[in-house]
Amino acid sequence: MLFKLFHNYYAKCLLVIFLITGGYLALILSDTFSDHTYHTHCLFKLITGIPCPGCGMGRATLALFKGDIPLSFSYNILSIPFTLAVLISLGWLVADVLQQKERFFKFMQQDISKKYKLLLFTVIMIDWVINIIRL
Repeated sequence: MLFKLFHNYYAKCLLVIFLITGGYLALILSDTFSDHTYHTHCLFKLITGIPCPGCGMGRATLALFKGDIPLSFSYNILSIPFTLAVLISLGWLVADVLQQKERFFKFMQQDISKKYKLLLFTVIMIDWVINIIRL
């Protein structure tokens, strides 16, 4: 059954839409019902004591959803581009389902050039250095 699911484009789109919205809903609900004391769940940070490039992304996304862009940026500089990319992907997936087109996953399977890979790696390393300095 799982094999059939991954070969049905629209089922795959709906699954990803469900996972994205479920993830954001879980983040919002955990913020709503938490005592707002910070406890890291980052395995990398728990083991090494050093924050990973993604540390602070949950708090940054919540601050962004509340409209506090400077606070979001202070938690993790990648939160704004990451959230925009996720929202664009979500919209694209919904459009694919509604228009019965198969564009998103074909686009995602394209290889990107080495210069873009290097640029992405550099941005992530800069973010990581900033996270470490903030510690």
